[in-house]
Amino acid sequence: MRHRRFGCKFGSRIFGQFPPWIGLVPTPATPVWKATFEPFTLVPAERLLLRDGLPVRLGGRALDLLIALVARAGEVVGKRELMQEVWGDLVVDEGSLRFHMYAVRKALGDGVDGRRFVVNTASKGYSFVAAVHRAEPTTSSTGRTAAGPAPTPPKALPASASALVGRDEDIAVLATLLVEHRFVSVVGAGGIGKSSVAIHCMQATRHFFPDVYFVDLSELGDGALVRAAVAAAIGLNSGDVELPAIVHHLSQRKFLLLLDCCEHVVDEAARLAEQLFAHCPSAHILTTSREPLRAEGEHVNRLQPLAFPAEGEGDTAASALAFPAVKLFVDRAASGGSGFQLSDADAPLLSQLCRELDGIALAIELAAGRVEALGLQAISSHLDKGLKLRWHGRRTAVPRQQTLHATLDWSFNLLTEDERSLLCRLSVFATSFSLESAFAICCFDLDEATATETMAGLVSKSLISVDAGGAVLRYVMLDTTRAYGRKKLADVGDAPDLMERFARHFASWVADLAPALKQAEGLERAALDVPNVRAALEHLLASPDRARQALDLAAAFCPLLLGLSRLAECSRWSRLALDGLPAELRETALEMQLQGALGQSLVFTGGDGTSAFQAFRRAIDIAERLGDVRAHLHLLNGYALLLHRDGQFTAALNTARRAQALLAKVDDPELSAIVDSLLGVALHLVGEIGEAERHWDLAFSHFSGRSTDTTSRLGFDHQIRSLCGKARSLWYRGRFIEAMSVADDTMERARRTGHAATYCIALVWAGSVAVLKGDAVALTRIVETVEVMARRHSFLPYLHLAGATRGQILIAAGNPAAGVELIRKNIELLGACRYEMVTSVFLTTLARGLCDMSLHDASLGTCDRLEARIRTGGDFLRLPEALLARGRTLSTMGRRDEAIAVIEQSLGLARTQGSVPGQLRAATALARERLADGDRRQAGALLDPLLTLLRDEDSPDLAIARGLL
Repeated sequence: MRHRRFGCKFGSRIFGQFPPWIGLVPTPATPVWKATFEPFTLVPAERLLLRDGLPVRLGGRALDLLIALVARAGEVVGKRELMQEVWGDLVVDEGSLRFHMYAVRKALGDGVDGRRFVVNTASKGYSFVAAVHRAEPTTSSTGRTAAGPAPTPPKALPASASALVGRDEDIAVLATLLVEHRFVSVVGAGGIGKSSVAIHCMQATRHFFPDVYFVDLSELGDGALVRAAVAAAIGLNSGDVELPAIVHHLSQRKFLLLLDCCEHVVDEAARLAEQLFAHCPSAHILTTSREPLRAEGEHVNRLQPLAFPAEGEGDTAASALAFPAVKLFVDRAASGGSGFQLSDADAPLLSQLCRELDGIALAIELAAGRVEALGLQAISSHLDKGLKLRWHGRRTAVPRQQTLHATLDWSFNLLTEDERSLLCRLSVFATSFSLESAFAICCFDLDEATATETMAGLVSKSLISVDAGGAVLRYVMLDTTRAYGRKKLADVGDAPDLMERFARHFASWVADLAPALKQAEGLERAALDVPNVRAALEHLLASPDRARQALDLAAAFCPLLLGLSRLAECSRWSRLALDGLPAELRETALEMQLQGALGQSLVFTGGDGTSAFQAFRRAIDIAERLGDVRAHLHLLNGYALLLHRDGQFTAALNTARRAQALLAKVDDPELSAIVDSLLGVALHLVGEIGEAERHWDLAFSHFSGRSTDTTSRLGFDHQIRSLCGKARSLWYRGRFIEAMSVADDTMERARRTGHAATYCIALVWAGSVAVLKGDAVALTRIVETVEVMARRHSFLPYLHLAGATRGQILIAAGNPAAGVELIRKNIELLGACRYEMVTSVFLTTLARGLCDMSLHDASLGTCDRLEARIRTGGDFLRLPEALLARGRTLSTMGRRDEAIAVIEQSLGLARTQGSVPGQLRAATALARERLADGDRRQAGALLDPLLTLLRDEDSPDLAIARGLL
């Protein structure tokens, strides 16, 4: 399992299941005897197999098989008999028996150096053939009487108040570590569940130890009392609580000792544990603490929070309940008498709450206890983190765990003065932070050595976590700890000054960020600090005297948001900044940047239909007046994209020509590549297929050999866009197989950029090859991905586009009624977003669907609307298909002469454009009409040249054409 926030991998040492020798596998009644077969000793009563005195790891079923065979050594035990004895009434096949028998043989080394232990007798069963010495032992291998009393029960070991949710793997890891290393410390933040996990591990392993001792150190006020508490727990009645006496008392025993809650007496606990580990060879020591003991022999196991849904996950009850944090909340809420059951409607709220509570078990349990009185909505949405710190839990809980505030007080009071001060200061961060930022903002009065040591102390004491999963180390403070620190910071009056330092630091950081935005790796690193920049911006905007700083930060912040495809947030900040723009800053580069960012963000997210145009036109006017050619070119590129999306294809081509004219003023291969890429799109969509491909090839020549990222400062990758166009050009020139290959590669390449807008462009633009091919399987997969991306990034137009595409799939699958309804609905929604780039495509499919439903007049009306749109907007690439849809409807109505004339017009236009698939479809339709007249020669004359040209290609249209002849 991988924890959602910290990426920590659990269970790396587990051997598939709990080792049976730690008592975690349910087993049948065990016989009281032991058997020796060199070099092994088998003790069934203890579920123990030893090799030369050391435990052998063997699964529970495999151990049961071994016990059954050794009990009847020398006999052939039938397969059914073995299965009955080991599995009881469970129905299993012989494959399970063979699997576990293989495990037995492997553990014994059967066949190694000629040694044989288990022999399979064909069609009968298995026999244990090694020489066995069997005895009724007076004492077991671990030193206790096998047939006598059970091991000393852990009288002081607390019983589990309730089932431990989501920690099975942690317990398994801990049990394995405890056996392997003998001295293990469970370390983690307060309330995370260290004691519960340790106690459950102790209960699971206690049958492996003759003596088990539990010592709760939480109530001790003085480290000097640690020895006395341990002496009392182990039954040392001599009154001597000195460390040598305790060590001597335990030195010959095999035991498990749990020292719970060591952090406030850590020095004395470390000293005692270290001595026991060194001088008691059969000692196994388990401790819990908020910081490592730093003792000789200690193996630290940091316990992570319960896994919780990441942003965008847990949107349904079933998916949310897959996360232990959510399951714990539901279990505790239900057990509180509220009758709480998680519904799909509540799942996002509870997932959000578990994220806010960082998967901390205590925090989740306290929140669950409020459901009956307040309801989930109030708990998750209306109560601030400060109030959550004071929720009360069980009255019987120890004082430090009755509220989150008390838990944090316990940790805070154990810190040094420098650690307390730094913890409070670090709460100013809104998310994870780098060491450099922490030093710059929070350690201004500490020298570097002291600052480093103080930070290390907070990490050691589990108040700050280290996330080493990325390219650089990041430090993380839990939200509950942050709320606690901010309250402390406010109490001493330091918050305003610290926020000023925070805002200045991140304003400077963003201003220096421009070079990093050209590299994917730099963008990824910068993304980690977006919440911090956001917090800095909110602070500046709240202060009227900081208006200019806020505007500068917003203008610098927006390119980062565009690069990360956080377009809704970019739109918000750019609008907010523009609304507060003073008169003296109008028509400046600052306004130009903000207007461009607003326009680009609205291209993808939709809007009121006019704001994006106004923003782009305003930015372009300012760029012209300022003579900023580079900015002007980038803005024209974004504006052309907006025009395409609005269905103004001729205007987009004119805009691309304007950008081309500006290239004479600069010598920049990157800008040349951007303009050629833009021209390729604009020419392609007006039907200039060959000329468009020439510009895409020019774009590739500019991109060639460039190591820099080709993502526009307005948020998408021009090289990917050119590759999308190349895939479409290949298709239109009849190179179908190559087109699909380039399209697939382009979509994968776009996915790897991690840039959502670029990926969606590739899915729609390169993915359209799947539409042209009629590949329903590939198209469905693409649609599903677009829907996920659109919901995640608020790309509303793409969501409607996916819906209309689902309508296309339905019509192609023979369900025109449902498909027509979907397309009609989503065309209206796309129009409301002013996303008209593919409306002609959907209207063409709509006309076909209406024809399939025999709604011929409606189909012809749709064709009228379609052709008028094409001639007005200029997307002439789609006109041959539009004409073909009209011809199909006319033919179905019996108006064959009109149909043939329209189809011939479609064929002629496809030839002019150089569209091979357009020619193939029109020629096939005409051939079908000629065959209906019995004219095979004319049909052959139409199709033979195309079939010869495409003899090495494959597509559904080709299959139809070949079938006609």
